[in-house]
Amino acid sequence: MRYLLVLSLLFLNPAIAQAEGNQANGTRINLSATAEAELPNDEVVISFRIEKEGKNTDEIRKHVNKITGLIKKRLSSEKGLQYKTTSRNMQPVWQYPKNSPRLRSSWKMTQTGQITSNNLDAVPNWLDAIEAEGANLTNLQFRISSAASKKAQAQLRLDAIMSFRNKAAVAAKGLSAKSFRIIRLNASGQTPQPVMYRAEMAMMAKSADASAPSLSAGEASVRVTVNGEIEVPFTDFPVQ
Repeated sequence: MRYLLVLSLLFLNPAIAQAEGNQANGTRINLSATAEAELPNDEVVISFRIEKEGKNTDEIRKHVNKITGLIKKRLSSEKGLQYKTTSRNMQPVWQYPKNSPRLRSSWKMTQTGQITSNNLDAVPNWLDAIEAEGANLTNLQFRISSAASKKAQAQLRLDAIMSFRNKAAVAAKGLSAKSFRIIRLNASGQTPQPVMYRAEMAMMAKSADASAPSLSAGEASVRVTVNGEIEVPFTDFPVQ
């Protein structure tokens, strides 16, 4: 019976130790710190739409394909430019005569495309090329490129962690503690909001003689926030 009792105690000890490990060994405090930087937008995204309506579907396709080919040809010589088709569809256009079933009056084909580049100086030329070939500009936005954003966030993460440590040191000092432990630490980044010009692009699409606007790429804010929990040794404070 003596041996059985000793073995039982040995098996119970790890569970007891684990339960004690989950208990706080000191005062725990939740803190957060943020690091932020303003970066110049270094990338542009231009969206456009090609539309054609008619009764002959073959002629509609040829028209859309022709404009698409001309735009692609004019932009293919540009260095560092990425071009992609984002959508293409053919839809019937309906008429709704009074007291009669609906009638298909024609077909409408729409194809949308998008170009992305870091060459911001060439934006006015690209806008002119797209619209001159018969497409409608639908959106233009300046943003921070993924490479620049990741590089900035890497440094801001270090800055935020250092700020967190400084706040933790102040909190520990306020509780008369000589040290602190970091129990938990999480970091999250905020995606910069791009600068958009939807309204101005729509006005350009409606005016045949409109000149390319004078646009500024602007800046965007990159932010990293660190949240965590620290623990400082228990301190007995005298009651006055």
